[in-house]
Amino acid sequence: MSCFNLRISTALVLGFFSFGILLSGQQTSGNIQGTIYDQSGATLPGAAVVARNISTGVENSTVSTSSGEYRIQNLLAGKYSVVVDAGGFTKSAVNDIAVDINQTVTVNVTLQIGKSSTTVEVNTSAAAIDTTTSQIQTTFEAKQATDLPSASSGSGVINLALLSAGVTTPGGAGYGTGPSVGGQRPTNNNFTIEGVDNNVLSVTGPAVTVPNDAVSEFSALQNQFSPDFGHSSGGQFNQVVKSGTNAFHGALYEYFQNRNLNAADNLNYVEGNPLHPRFDENRFGGNFGGPIKRDKLFFFVDYEYNPIGGTSSTYYYAPTAAGYTTLAGLPGINRNNLAQFQKYLGTATTAANPATLPNQASILVAPGPGSNESIGTGVFAVTGAPGALTIPVGEISSSLPAYTNNELGVGSVDYNISDKDSIRGRFILNRTGNIDTNGFPSVFFCG
Repeated sequence: MSCFNLRISTALVLGFFSFGILLSGQQTSGNIQGTIYDQSGATLPGAAVVARNISTGVENSTVSTSSGEYRIQNLLAGKYSVVVDAGGFTKSAVNDIAVDINQTVTVNVTLQIGKSSTTVEVNTSAAAIDTTTSQIQTTFEAKQATDLPSASSGSGVINLALLSAGVTTPGGAGYGTGPSVGGQRPTNNNFTIEGVDNNVLSVTGPAVTVPNDAVSEFSALQNQFSPDFGHSSGGQFNQVVKSGTNAFHGALYEYFQNRNLNAADNLNYVEGNPLHPRFDENRFGGNFGGPIKRDKLFFFVDYEYNPIGGTSSTYYYAPTAAGYTTLAGLPGINRNNLAQFQKYLGTATTAANPATLPNQASILVAPGPGSNESIGTGVFAVTGAPGALTIPVGEISSSLPAYTNNELGVGSVDYNISDKDSIRGRFILNRTGNIDTNGFPSVFFCG
């Protein structure tokens, strides 16, 4: 007997930025700010500042204030260049500025007197510390999400947070899924995908999983985060899905482990199971992304298939030799069902701890019309009817094959209408299929 159980989880995530309202509370982006100076050290108002995404070519601009300050908000995570231009001064370009989600990078620029047709290139990285906030955050980029060991687990990037200060495994304390942050229980955590709620409603934990190879950036906020994260007091775990760029790019990948790569478990040997019980896991997939219209419209897709084949150990109860003799002597017994027990007569021995079995290692049976046949097919049934017989039973262990097929999919579209307006669309698919190989004869009691 086999059946196919299917569970599907989908999430459609749409983000709208700067349509008259700044949705900065979603914390899906970063910021660049700074002050413009002239060569004497005085602040320079009215300077044009342009931040350009190196991968997509998308530009965001602003003008320095009367005090020479500027701030460009809601920038997608990635590498940027900042170009500053003012009349009577040479242009200055600062390259390779790394912008992370929920972080503000400070880039101060000093302009020299000269022709504006001349550009001074500054190839330097901005300070890695965000001095505008006291929050404690650890950020993991795409390469870390795919290269670090959690990539082989198939459970997403959440475990990367264990590399952060103050983050540990929960040790079985409390409910919920995920690590313990600052000594708090997992139920206090909050999970989001690009600022959109991704929590299981019944108990805290990620509702859907983004494939590691489709994650652009993952951040774990441990403490001192802003009021935007008012959902929970524990860790704040946010993921950003990859976007397309001006260049077509793709990848094929596989992570696998099987019984031949794993060491034998001595506990399996003690239990009489093979030294190398089957466990074969493959997680393979691919992704592709690029421009639909350069500097404007981009796409990215990722699909991953994860078949797992293994074994599961279980047990059930069958009559001992004494119990079989008692059953065989009952009038009107179903002989076809009774025959199911014959091959287990030498195996079904009374359990070492009878207290763990129903009715102290026995089943009460009331044969004939009127019996309570709520379990099995009539061979025996639990009942408290007067005149019931006691049928001794024993425990039989069994190793059965177990098959699970997981599918993960991601679709991403980014449309940059202007330097003020943009639309982002995300589709995430999680699908799991389990093949039931239980196969217990209906006359058995499952443990």
